[in-house]
Amino acid sequence: MTALSGQPPVSPALAATLNAERSRVNAALAGVAVQAVAGAPAALAEPMRYALATPGKRIRPILCVSAWRAFRPGDVPDAVYRLAAAVEIVHTYSLVHDDLPCMDDDPVRRGRPAVHAKFGPARATLAGAALIPAAVQVLDAAAAELRVKAATRGALVVELSRAGGAAGMVGGQLLDLESEGRPATAELLERIHSRKTGALLAAALRIGALAAGASEAELAAVSAYGEAIGLAFQIVDDVLDVTGDEASLGKTAGKDESSGKTTYPALFGIDGARSLAASLVADAISALHAGGIHSPELEAIAHYVVERTS
Repeated sequence: MTALSGQPPVSPALAATLNAERSRVNAALAGVAVQAVAGAPAALAEPMRYALATPGKRIRPILCVSAWRAFRPGDVPDAVYRLAAAVEIVHTYSLVHDDLPCMDDDPVRRGRPAVHAKFGPARATLAGAALIPAAVQVLDAAAAELRVKAATRGALVVELSRAGGAAGMVGGQLLDLESEGRPATAELLERIHSRKTGALLAAALRIGALAAGASEAELAAVSAYGEAIGLAFQIVDDVLDVTGDEASLGKTAGKDESSGKTTYPALFGIDGARSLAASLVADAISALHAGGIHSPELEAIAHYVVERTS
């Protein structure tokens, strides 16, 4: 399968870097999972552990670490990966809830049974809800270990909570559900996905940058970068839903069309959607340059967003 941008597929060097970062994120996630389920009844701890162990691209925590590295070059402390793991925990809760029968009703997630398909909707709902405060605990503990100032630790919690809440993913999911079966405009799609996808991507970057001591101007630059690649990421997801298959996607292909959702390919066509995603990636990189941020790593990840095939 060729890259969506029409460019060569992801380079071996970038693929190796992403794999190495994914391994460190997975190790951190496995470690904090013990903390996340501490004190939970066995019937709740089991689906929580299952959800957290589900494989994935880990793009959000990788972006969090990359943002840290943009301001603190060199070896990254393990606590930064635990900080990033908190972002992935929030993303995981959103996937558990998105897959529920009352939401997107998808029985497959990342190549294996969705949490509700394995444990039932009630346990899945409660497990997803339990992951939210667990993520905050993991985030604050990691920030404390990094000796982040108390005021900044509070700001990190606000960033994560806002992105995962009514102003972010939850609000975006509601807009998405309300739009099913109705004509949608490009403006509405952007509103949906800037909340549902872009908010947490941008928050991941802001959390990494804040913890590393970035200035307000630098935070604004990484935010603009995150918002742009967040929307590009969703556009590529929409294209892959049309062009991909369940084996490569790890979830049900063609689900958007069967659910009556308006998508970017439906509005702009496949080529138009690809072109829009590529334009957003260019905007993201321009935002970094405008903010005086030199990060070949973040630039490479931006290109990966449109070059990925799953």
